[in-house]
Amino acid sequence: MLWFKKTVNSVKDMVVEYRKSIQEMRRLTDKPFGFNAFPKAFDPYGFSKATIELCKEEGVKTIVFVGETSEEEIAKLKEDGFTVIVREINPSVRGAQKAVKAGADIIVATGCDEGGTMPRLSTGTFAQVALLKEAVKVPILAAGGIVNETMAKASAVVGAEGAFVGTRLILSEENPAALNVKQDILKTHPDDYIVYTIMNGLARYRTTPHKIGKDGFLANKKNDFDPTTGSFYEGLIKGNLDASVNSVSNLAPLIKSIDPCKKIVEEIAKGYM
Repeated sequence: MLWFKKTVNSVKDMVVEYRKSIQEMRRLTDKPFGFNAFPKAFDPYGFSKATIELCKEEGVKTIVFVGETSEEEIAKLKEDGFTVIVREINPSVRGAQKAVKAGADIIVATGCDEGGTMPRLSTGTFAQVALLKEAVKVPILAAGGIVNETMAKASAVVGAEGAFVGTRLILSEENPAALNVKQDILKTHPDDYIVYTIMNGLARYRTTPHKIGKDGFLANKKNDFDPTTGSFYEGLIKGNLDASVNSVSNLAPLIKSIDPCKKIVEEIAKGYM
């Protein structure tokens, strides 16, 4: 959704593109799939509301609810017949318990090992999985550093029943990220990542070392904790590495190649068999 300008028309554009994606997914698989949605507080332009309505129209039955736990909104999604996967940006035991009480079917345990929008806390993925596994009686998905079968097996040992994968799938043949963005991830030394705080302290980014990340790091030093993350369309899709963050898991150096999604999914799935 960040690829669209923040206008009413952009919501309509998003619905058109998502509908095409649904049609393509159904051509490729008969397995269930879903879309991200965000709490109303995170969604002033109505992207998530439009996504949910589209899913109802098209019979898509899974919603990944990303953000702070909203019991009312989770309960409404359940009333509407969705399977609800809840992923707090900053996972907590209390948040997971509230989500499950409201009807959540699956909880994502996101650790600071992840790429994308990192939690502000320093709890690692495996610690987060173990804590949430003990707290709730629904399946837990590990998010953060699950880049291969070995890491999947390790997460299963502490209670994960599956993985919520990001960075590894950026390095897939099907991912629309520009080739130089993928190569940038493959070649960046792990000691060179930049971490900076965003959203006024709510979250962080870990990024390969380019302009936006460097600027964000310097902004934090000047007590600015809401610096820009740039344009993801210009950066990740069009390939201008100085236009946005290129955010990755700290386990990205364990990824050695760009592969088909099928191969990636099959490898990671072996860790939970």
